[in-house]
Amino acid sequence: MFQGLTQGAMLYILHKNEPKVDAGRVVSVNTHLPQYNPAQPQAILNGMVTDITVSVNGDTIPFVGLPASASVANFADKGVFLSEDKSLVINEISTMQENCRRVIESYDTNKDLYDKYTALLETLVPEKAQESQIVSLKSEIAELKSMLSAVLGSKAKEEK
Repeated sequence: MFQGLTQGAMLYILHKNEPKVDAGRVVSVNTHLPQYNPAQPQAILNGMVTDITVSVNGDTIPFVGLPASASVANFADKGVFLSEDKSLVINEISTMQENCRRVIESYDTNKDLYDKYTALLETLVPEKAQESQIVSLKSEIAELKSMLSAVLGSKAKEEK
């Protein structure tokens, strides 16, 4: 639990967006009741909070308002997962990896569905079909232009 941490204890910080894990040393710990915030009056009911300052790679990072009785904190908005227990960080990484695997495995199914939805929209909204055909024709014209200029360019070289 965060409230049981002491100066010099290890704290693991998982940066989900990078991904990487930093191990830091606790510099200071302060457990207290949360300050009353009129915007979040129910926060007082959640119990004690712990403020922890951690030294990581020469930087000092404060973590404020961690649940005192918890062993993990997830800052989804910052893409940071914090824990005093390395095995809990490993579990979080494994969960994220599993989620990625599911997304990768569902790619073909979703690609197929996307194509079917596109075709369905084109039958229901004729303008969509026309837009798609126009884009396709423009692409073909651009290919023909490049092929024609390549042929004419090589013919001009032969004549010289």
